[in-house]
Amino acid sequence: MVFQIDELRLKNDSEAEQIRTRNIFEVLKAKAIKQETLTEHEKEFFCMTVKNSHLNDGVWEDYSCCENYKFKSIYLAYFHNLTGASAYHKVKGVGVYKVDTKEAQTDLQYLYDKSDEWKLIIQKTNHSDQLLQQISAETRYELKNLSNLPEILNGDWRKGSFVYIFKERAILLHSKYIYCIALEIFETLKAADLILELNSIQIEFNEYSLFHILNRHYAQITKQYDTGKTFHNEDFKPRILSVQLKEILHDIDSSKVLQGQAIDKIGFQKNGIDYLIWTSEKIKSVKGQGNVSFRRLDTFYHVSDEAEKNKIIATCDLKKITDTLSVYLPK
Repeated sequence: MVFQIDELRLKNDSEAEQIRTRNIFEVLKAKAIKQETLTEHEKEFFCMTVKNSHLNDGVWEDYSCCENYKFKSIYLAYFHNLTGASAYHKVKGVGVYKVDTKEAQTDLQYLYDKSDEWKLIIQKTNHSDQLLQQISAETRYELKNLSNLPEILNGDWRKGSFVYIFKERAILLHSKYIYCIALEIFETLKAADLILELNSIQIEFNEYSLFHILNRHYAQITKQYDTGKTFHNEDFKPRILSVQLKEILHDIDSSKVLQGQAIDKIGFQKNGIDYLIWTSEKIKSVKGQGNVSFRRLDTFYHVSDEAEKNKIIATCDLKKITDTLSVYLPK
């Protein structure tokens, strides 16, 4: 039995609701003990309940399905400073407590170990799982960029130095965290949510699309060095991003403003903020069909760079579609 996501939400604090969710927990607990497969959202529900349970339900370490939940929980408490030279706080019940030195040392060592494990995983170049394959490639690219920073090449942050090690760990742990979140996101989406369309051309929002956008444009606070990338505001939610972009492109398509135009670069303005979507033609291997060409959504971000913004304004006319949406039409 697989529980629907809505079933895993606590709807109120009534006794009947407590009984309902406890019954779900017992089903999932039995599966967890047998190490049967749970969905990502079932894992989230189960492991959160284990954490908050006042009964004899054990701890995260008793269940292998809680590994990602444990990692996410600890990572979020420490990502702002992985060196140990900071104050750390965790949620307990409905309150927050300050982590003592011993607990912090244990947690940080756990994260360092996870960083080392993840580094070995992302070095592999032929993962069968496409999400892991794309995340590994993107993380290797980011580590290469770190290694090529002037501070590294000139010796100030030389490889092996304290600063370099912790910046590398920050990249690796953030990559693993995004992977865990991406697993949850793809689980909530239908196949149709991942196919966008403009000018009768289908655009695929795939594993590359999601991880690239989340890692480069939704993660400023967890970056330990300047990436030169823009970061999103709250108009677009990462967990429903493909759905939101599908709606945007549907509205643009219905307006016919971009009819006959190339769609490699799609500029639009939403609630007064400028955004760009980049797409490109790619080749993928499809079982039974061989190599097939398709168009991929490569990235999406709001335009904050003044030079890039001025170039759009100089080369395009802004056409209003709705009260909140306008599109840039190339001159």
